[in-house]
Amino acid sequence: MTSVQFLRAGTRFVGFKAKGHTGYAPAGQDIVCAGVSTLVQTAVLGLQKLVGLELQIEQEQKGGLFNCRIAGAVEEKKLEQADLILNLMYLGLQQIAQEYRKYVQVSVKEVQNDEL
Repeated sequence: MTSVQFLRAGTRFVGFKAKGHTGYAPAGQDIVCAGVSTLVQTAVLGLQKLVGLELQIEQEQKGGLFNCRIAGAVEEKKLEQADLILNLMYLGLQQIAQEYRKYVQVSVKEVQNDEL
């Protein structure tokens, strides 16, 4: 199962932690994994290339770990843009989780700014 935990500080998403492999099908044939991976990678690209954010990324392919957090102090406009991108990722993953409950789980964790 893949578990994605979104990190929210106040009213805004500020990152996420994804771990595990969906196990829906063998590697290379797993459409659920492909959908989750596409949303994760697209969100990261949007945060970096469109919003211009520096991100703290931790990745381990074998364990299916991908953590992403907004790094450092960020201006308000960029936080708004990042929240929009992360909300879109959240909605997409919720949709996948609805259809494939045994393979994908999505949750939200409230964090303090000093935890970032």
